[in-house]
Amino acid sequence: MPSPTSAVIRLRVTTTAERAEIVGAEAFAAGAAGIEEREEGSCIVLLVYAPAACAEAVERAARGAAGAGATLAIETLREQDWPETWKEGLRPIAVSPRLVVRPSFTAAVLAPGQVEVAIEPRQAFGTGAHGSTALALALVDARLAMHPGGRVLDVGCGSGVLALAALALGAGAAVACDLDPIAARETRENAARNGLAGLVAFTGTLDALAPARFDVVVANMIRRELEPLLAELVARVAPGGVLVVSGLLAGERGAIEAALRALGARSGPPRVREDDGGDAWLALTATR
Repeated sequence: MPSPTSAVIRLRVTTTAERAEIVGAEAFAAGAAGIEEREEGSCIVLLVYAPAACAEAVERAARGAAGAGATLAIETLREQDWPETWKEGLRPIAVSPRLVVRPSFTAAVLAPGQVEVAIEPRQAFGTGAHGSTALALALVDARLAMHPGGRVLDVGCGSGVLALAALALGAGAAVACDLDPIAARETRENAARNGLAGLVAFTGTLDALAPARFDVVVANMIRRELEPLLAELVARVAPGGVLVVSGLLAGERGAIEAALRALGARSGPPRVREDDGGDAWLALTATR
C-alpha cells in the first residue's frame, strides 16, 4: 500500500482545443492516472495527475503533444490528497430543462421532468463539462424531445455520455463506437451505472457496422478528425433523421457547411457557445 506521503504530480498544460485531446491521450500512454479538462479564455487547460515515478515521462509526452505556444507547470501533491483534488472542479451540469449530467461522486437535485446521467470521470473523455459536449447534448436533447424512440449512433463516444444521455432522454436504442478500447469499456460501465439498457458499444470504425441507418448520428470531434468521416456519417442518417456535429470552432462553420452541401446534406441553424476569451464552440445539425 502506498505511503500517505508518497508524491503525485499535477501537470497543468495550457494548449489549444485542437491539441488538448492529443495531449490527454499521450499523457495517459505515458502513465497519467487522471485528467481534468477546463476552459479558460480561448484555451483549454488540462490538469494531468500522475505518480511521481512517471512525472518525467508524462511531462515529456505532454510537452511534445501540446505544440508550440503551450505552457506547462508542474507541482507535487501528496498521494492521499490528489484523488479529491482533481474532483474539485467537477459539478453537476444542467444541460437543459430535461437533462442533468453529473460526475458519479456528486449528487444533483432534479427539477420535475428532468433525468440525470452519472459519468465516472476516468480515462475516457467526456463528462459533459466541455463546451462542445454541452452543445452536442443540447442538440440531441432537442431532437429527441420532438422525435422520441429513435436509434442513435455516437461516433467517437469517449465516456459514452452522448449515447447514454440519448437513452435517458427517450431514444429506443444506441450504438457507440470509438477507436480506443478504453472508451468502449467505460461506455458500457457507465451504462450499467445508470441502469440504461439498449446500448451496444464497440471498438472500431464505422466499417464494423452493418449498413444500418440511424435517426440521430452524433459526432463530437475536432475538424481534422471529423472531415474524413463526414461522407460516412451522412450516409448513416436515416430518411428524416439528423446528423449532429460538434467540437468545431465558430470560424470553421463555412467549411463544414460547404462539405455537408457537397454530400447532399442541408445544415440547420448553428448553435454557438462563447467562452471567456471571445472564441466560440460551434455545433450543427444536418439532414439529408
